Amino acid sequence: MDVFDVKQIQPLLQDIIKALVKAVGSDTRQHILDSNLDTNNALIQLPGDFLNTNLRDMILDESVERKHFKRCTWTGHLLIDREYKVTISILAKGTLRRNKKKRGRKNPYYLQSLCFVENGDLEAPYKQMNLGDFIDGFEPLFSDEVYEQDFNSIMANAVNQREGFRHCVIVYEKGHFELTHISFLILDKDLDIVQECSLMELLQPDFGTLTASVVQDEKNEKRDAHNLVKVKTGVKSKNASEPEQKTEIVPKQEEGKKQT
Repeated sequence: MDVFDVKQIQPLLQDIIKALVKAVGSDTRQHILDSNLDTNNALIQLPGDFLNTNLRDMILDESVERKHFKRCTWTGHLLIDREYKVTISILAKGTLRRNKKKRGRKNPYYLQSLCFVENGDLEAPYKQMNLGDFIDGFEPLFSDEVYEQDFNSIMANAVNQREGFRHCVIVYEKGHFELTHISFLILDKDLDIVQECSLMELLQPDFGTLTASVVQDEKNEKRDAHNLVKVKTGVKSKNASEPEQKTEIVPKQEEGKKQT
């Protein structure tokens, strides 16, 4: 049995998906076209910034708040739905996988702190084994108090530990300026899956991305057509001392034949 009815927040999920589709699609594509950079190494972070901006502009429900928090030089972003008592984080599936496996942390992973407090009473039906299952007396990396303190530093009193909130995670995968996977998760304190629901049926095409693709194709066609012609050498302007010669444009292929 599901611990949370996803249908309750479907309008909010639709807004989140629209914001995400725009961020990974037309926003990112337009940035690449406008910047004209030789390389785009910073591109990995841009969809997240576009997403947060889109959430700011597209979610108008007054019961939904946005919460920023700092992690060194990175600024995290959460949504808080007070009507249905859920907090929501949005991240790439690969990011979740990497951070769950990361060892030797000096501070807790923010998502684990959120799930430890809000979903601490839940346990996934299928658990991933860890060292504590094999070694007697194995101490976890962080104590309960550390997770609770980290939760308080993230929320900064926006949500109290005793208010009964659940933390939900929207995970996605993308490829070639579009979403290829998106789902709703509730994780336990070990970040194992308690509940999972696909959100693919809520996806709608980003027509901004489709338009940008058409425009880029037209630019490519014009450039290709320009490359197919060449002005013959020896042609001079009207101001030249020699008599005017008529400019002739011939296909490159034909010019090659004449020279052989």
